[in-house]
Amino acid sequence: MDETYWAQAFSALAATKEMVNQNVKGKICFVSSFLGYMSMIGYSPYSPGKFALRGLAETLQSEFVLYGIDIHICFPGTIFTSGYEEENRTKPKVTLKIEETDGGMTPEGVAAGLLKGVEKGHFHITYEFLGDVFRASTAGSSSRNSYLLDLVYGLIGYIALPIWRKTVDSTVRGHRREHQEYLKSRSTLS
Repeated sequence: MDETYWAQAFSALAATKEMVNQNVKGKICFVSSFLGYMSMIGYSPYSPGKFALRGLAETLQSEFVLYGIDIHICFPGTIFTSGYEEENRTKPKVTLKIEETDGGMTPEGVAAGLLKGVEKGHFHITYEFLGDVFRASTAGSSSRNSYLLDLVYGLIGYIALPIWRKTVDSTVRGHRREHQEYLKSRSTLS
């Protein structure tokens, strides 16, 4: 939670205090993750903080109307960094299997998409079709990027996301034996 939530929460608090004290209107942008909309095997240390950022952003979006401060939060998928390469060395094999079709983005692409989303006034900023489907399907009372498109994305998600989840869960179940062998090799199971 320190890296995924608290660093951004405390930074936003410090910036907000200065903006309010100086009566400055502006924007605060949080960087969550695609895993702030959904999660899966291999991400239990990471996803909770990204979900928490979403909750913070939704709360602040309402609270900061008082100060003329706009809140934005982006949800990039895989970002190709040296940290990502290191992460893949320790990631469960089943997670790598599930993610093998993930295209990913460069840090520069994520930054450009964030700026574009802020310029358009989007609260939730996503980067690709699947991100739009998850965004629209989990939006709750959040503002929409496009009512018509979000309706379409939401309908697609209503049908496709449960199927996707069943497919992911089936893939995980298929790795059960391999995982038990791994645990035995580490003396975790006797």
